[in-house]
Amino acid sequence: MGADNVDVFQRLVFSVPPLRAQIPALVGLSAVYSVVAYVAFSMFTPLSPAPSSVLPVAVLLFLLPFLFAGELFHRVLSNYPRSWSFFLALVNQFVLFFYTLILSGANDVGNVWSIVWLLFITIYLINILVLVVSTGIDRYKRILVVALAEPAALIAAFYAFAGGDLGFSTYRHVFAFASLGIAAAFLVSVLALVDYLIRSNTDVSAFALTSGILRNDRESLDLGVEAEPAVGTLAIDNGDRLTLAAPWVHPGPLGGFGGGQLSGNVIDALNDGGDDHGFFLHVPCTHKEDLSNPTDAEKILDAVSAPDGVGRASRLVHEDYGEIEFYGRRFGDKQVVYLHGEGIDDYDTGVFMRDVDESEVLLVDLHKHDIQDGPTKEVQYGSSEADRLKDHFDEFRERLAEEPLYGYAAGFAVERTEQDMIAVVETVDGQDVLTIGIDTNGVTPDIREMEARYGETFDEVLVFSTDTHASIYELANMKQSNVDALEAAIERALDDVSPATIGLESRTTAPLKLLKNDYNGLVFSVNILIRLTVIALLALYGLLVLWLFF
Repeated sequence: MGADNVDVFQRLVFSVPPLRAQIPALVGLSAVYSVVAYVAFSMFTPLSPAPSSVLPVAVLLFLLPFLFAGELFHRVLSNYPRSWSFFLALVNQFVLFFYTLILSGANDVGNVWSIVWLLFITIYLINILVLVVSTGIDRYKRILVVALAEPAALIAAFYAFAGGDLGFSTYRHVFAFASLGIAAAFLVSVLALVDYLIRSNTDVSAFALTSGILRNDRESLDLGVEAEPAVGTLAIDNGDRLTLAAPWVHPGPLGGFGGGQLSGNVIDALNDGGDDHGFFLHVPCTHKEDLSNPTDAEKILDAVSAPDGVGRASRLVHEDYGEIEFYGRRFGDKQVVYLHGEGIDDYDTGVFMRDVDESEVLLVDLHKHDIQDGPTKEVQYGSSEADRLKDHFDEFRERLAEEPLYGYAAGFAVERTEQDMIAVVETVDGQDVLTIGIDTNGVTPDIREMEARYGETFDEVLVFSTDTHASIYELANMKQSNVDALEAAIERALDDVSPATIGLESRTTAPLKLLKNDYNGLVFSVNILIRLTVIALLALYGLLVLWLFF
């Protein structure tokens, strides 16, 4: 994902703490902030606040406005999670505390006035920005009203305690309130302009996209072109049947948008019955092969077949060409080949398969890079690098075609947990091969350690990920895998080894839409949104400081 910068979303999306932790934090921090503010004003200002003021300040300034807003956002904005609402309140509570510390260093009444109003405007703008991004810009009118809850409560408290006694003219009061409205209008205008520019490029609202990703919605993108991709099916039967589906479709772009949940949907469907076992294999392709409509996963499942198998296969052959490695096995006149290119994220579909029949060769990208620090490079069709890789692939297939065949035995186990996994053990002519698959986008360090450890027991160990983009929440924070469950699956696969057949078949899907070149427009939109919004916000804040202080 790194090659196209969509992984920027992984840095923006987070899982907020549970509500049972947030509300006590809101209450406890209000007391802490009030005490620290009392100390700061006592030490750095000519004021001499009474200790008895700590509790009223904690309740009226640092607690009640934020408790009110935390509940209000959730109730007024439909489907807005309460945990998000209170987390936003916690952020704004800290902003108030931060500005309170700045206020303790103000050197005259004019600066006090400017700092206080900059605080009100800052909280208002934070609310607008967060609520627009997480719910969509089409609700901006309601957002402008509800986002005013916290600053309005703070303004009321300010005027109740001190605002009317600072000696400023009516003009300064009107000017301050006008600045609040102007800043909000300017921010909404910037966000609307960004959304318009992006929509004109992709016909997709950037804020609908980001809000949907944050909520993990399942959405179709009105993009792409009609296609009928091939779906390879590799089947292993040792009395029980394992179906490995390898569609020439990329599992993306993100979350519930398009085919982001494709791998999980396929795994769910292939394991739907008590005696059914299956998993998803990732072929070498790019985000141009993303589904635009998540419901088209059904068309891919309809193309999964039940190939006839043969009971003889070659040993697993390995060849390292430096820039790419291949592992392959022949069975009858068909082949299954696994590739790994260190430092390469994805490959255009034509790089390897432009003159190869998918019904004769199943090509699988192991995609086993580090999940948190993956590669950023794509191999483009027609490039010199692509030509070199294709030559290596053809040479490897020629070698594989000459391999002798022996009796084939296999055992397998699919582990259905929060992180779907598979273990397959294959035995041919005394060679034992372990294949481990995980429904993730890359692998964690503990899986690499596991690969090395089992490499002392098996002749070859292959590790692959499905390159899923189903849950960016998990991918952004995933540091370790369920090794215990995977080891248990390996033990079950070993116990299951028995004479087996292996077969391959390929079918095309019914017509569906793949993003193709529209994906580039989508990626450009994401990048424009992030960069332009950040630049605009920095400019807006700079203008506010100049406006209020000078």
